[in-house]
Amino acid sequence: MSFTATLRGHAAAHAEKTALVDDRVRLTYAELGRLAERVAAGLAARGARPGEVVSSVLPNRAEAAVLFHAAHRLGAVLNPIVPIYGAREIRFILRQAESAAVVVPGRFRGVDFPALVARVRPDVPSLRDVLVVDDLEALPQADGPGGEGPDPNRVAVILYTSGTTAEPKGVLHSATTLAAECRATIGHHRLGADDVLVMPSPVSHISGLLYGILLPAVLGATSVLMEVWDPERFCVLVERERGTFSAGATPFLQGVVDLPHLDRFDLRSLRLFPCGGADVPPALIRRAIRRLGVRSGRGYGSTEFPSITSSAGPDVPPGEIELRDAGGRAVATGREGEIWARGPELFLGYRDARLDAEAFDERRFFRTGDLGVLDADGYLTVAGRVKDIIVRGGEKFSAKEVEDLLFEHPKVRSVALVPMPDARLGERAYAFVVPADERDPPTLPELVRFLEGLELSRRKLPERLELVDALPATASGKVQKHVLRERIAARLRREGRS
Repeated sequence: MSFTATLRGHAAAHAEKTALVDDRVRLTYAELGRLAERVAAGLAARGARPGEVVSSVLPNRAEAAVLFHAAHRLGAVLNPIVPIYGAREIRFILRQAESAAVVVPGRFRGVDFPALVARVRPDVPSLRDVLVVDDLEALPQADGPGGEGPDPNRVAVILYTSGTTAEPKGVLHSATTLAAECRATIGHHRLGADDVLVMPSPVSHISGLLYGILLPAVLGATSVLMEVWDPERFCVLVERERGTFSAGATPFLQGVVDLPHLDRFDLRSLRLFPCGGADVPPALIRRAIRRLGVRSGRGYGSTEFPSITSSAGPDVPPGEIELRDAGGRAVATGREGEIWARGPELFLGYRDARLDAEAFDERRFFRTGDLGVLDADGYLTVAGRVKDIIVRGGEKFSAKEVEDLLFEHPKVRSVALVPMPDARLGERAYAFVVPADERDPPTLPELVRFLEGLELSRRKLPERLELVDALPATASGKVQKHVLRERIAARLRREGRS
């Protein structure tokens, strides 16, 4: 599937239909198609070439959608970066991706992005062009052919995700893998051209990219982008635009369900709100069905493999799942094992190809790093994680990255970062610290200021601190984080928060 050809077809077939709505503009399919072509030519005029990486740190605005279609039409590789990343992560991503250009807003959520890029630019030798874009008119535009899109099997998008490594991992997707995910989602949810997709997830995240930009363009449907999450604003948009579909991490669905004055809004058009990206309590799904009248359920996937499973049940093709023990052998039905999966939506590999050897086996099954149990009817229960990550509000980050930075603090002898269950965000970071000097231990504000000074993203900051004499460890010195998780659970029970 060519996203370029699909958009061109919709622009010709129903030119005046609304394609995209954000907080400031409405675009028809004719306008979106025309802008994509002119911006593709504008990027080319500024020196961007097919195969080169164009990065963007844009919020959920029309500019982000236009840029995707323009870069894709040109044959460039788009690298969307979530705006919550700090200078540390953005520097690493631009450098590893070898970005030729980066597109940023002037200021968003208190961050001066031109100043941030100016700080990291000396460390990114490939970066030739920085574009500051706060509206559609600021995107580069020119007359002339913008291209026909890349080979569908070549890399089209690089998305960065944090996992077990201390640095973000660049996930490579092609138009073919992304289109396969679109087809599977359309078939499962029975989506069509009349649907209106209201999207709070960042379009620089796999879920936002799929549901906010790609799926609407494939369907010829309407996308409504939310720049900043607010559950009341979400309800206003659903009512005004007659939204039919939304999707996102637990906090989005919970925020809507928990609105005390939900009955003020006419949400009868909304029929689907799948949830994923973090732990999804069954009680939340039941409340969503009852209060919103929608079909909801949990999906299980990742940036690498967007839909490993869905709430549809075991008869949804075409992914394959195997559960294996630590030695790589298949486990019996009903027994816990590590989840391996493959399917047409599976990514091509990592930007750092050295990571591929651990990620894939010889049959191209992907090692998820998650533990699960598969029952006799084919239903998968995700039981935990092999990978040492924290999932806060649907966004994953590496505990090791934060631990490595905290270890540099002069008052820290050793540290372990562990996920603390949280009703709203799924998990928060809980830091266990052995002080270097028990007479002068660090405080949580001190550690937070230290990490902020290293330009770490705010979402990764520890939100609770416990000072300990020693960290529980195996004979080989490996920290027993399950013991610390049990300790957190006991403390939450004592506080009446379990």
